[in-house]
Amino acid sequence: HVTATALVLHPERPAVLLVHHRRLERWLLPGGHVEPEDDSIGGAARREAREETGVRIAAPDGPVAGVDVHGIPPKKKEPFHLHHDVIVAFRAADAALECSEESFATAWCGEDEFDRYALPESIRLAYARARGKVR
Repeated sequence: HVTATALVLHPERPAVLLVHHRRLERWLLPGGHVEPEDDSIGGAARREAREETGVRIAAPDGPVAGVDVHGIPPKKKEPFHLHHDVIVAFRAADAALECSEESFATAWCGEDEFDRYALPESIRLAYARARGKVR
């Protein structure tokens, strides 16, 4: 099914916002399912970023930076399935972050740290597309 992911750029330096996902045990972009109250995929991505990291997003929403299809491991009531993540780019209003119960940590990952955070190629490509297009 379709999910919404936020690629949030740091307000002052070349970096992207990541969450260390508790269940998947890896660094990812914040995101999740589109809810009935969301007015758009961009709105869902913005909401998920705020819920997971406390980040304040500067308006307006940026462009779609990519679509990533990946498998989600089975859990109690849900079998293995695919997520079709629509990645929407944003710029943060400031660098302040919090951490929700869904994650071990949140972090700003600089371009020179992509390998250390083991970022998949899909995130690297989306970041490259978003740079220079988000105000």
